[in-house]
Amino acid sequence: MNKTERSKSFLYKKYYGYVMAVVGRYVAMEMEAQEAANESFVKAFRKLETFQMHEDDDILDRTFRSWLARIAVNTSIDLLRAKKTTYTYDEVSEENLLSHSVMINDQLAVDDIMKLLQRLPDIQRAIFNLFEIEGFTHEEIGKKLDIPESTSRTYLTRAKHKLRKLYVEEFSVSHNMHS
Repeated sequence: MNKTERSKSFLYKKYYGYVMAVVGRYVAMEMEAQEAANESFVKAFRKLETFQMHEDDDILDRTFRSWLARIAVNTSIDLLRAKKTTYTYDEVSEENLLSHSVMINDQLAVDDIMKLLQRLPDIQRAIFNLFEIEGFTHEEIGKKLDIPESTSRTYLTRAKHKLRKLYVEEFSVSHNMHS
């Protein structure tokens, strides 16, 4: 991949949808998501020399997507951190940290899950994504978001609780409509 404007344009067009999908897991507002996606590409183009090329096209595509996704996640987190207002950090008891399972409907589509995630407050959505999807620990999340580890746990618990509540509300409405 050379640094010509044409190759940058090609990469932008090819991966824009993918980057928007990654950013969309963290940033709810469409304009902010577009801003984060564009900023991710700017950062990626600046760091393109650091990306390690691979001769196999399939491996190259997968590693580039992974590299670009990491940039997009970090850019999204930076955006959330920059607009962060003061959050109250209260402790959650151990019993509240226990996970409660929800029966997943086989018909629940990815779009439905994404719509539920978009209804979470920014900080809860970010922590949910970082922990459950990206695999970060609470300690790592705390460092990334500049919050105490216990706050990360608290917001994850709240996010899961809210997602369960939203799921039940959505499923009940949908279930009643089909009955």
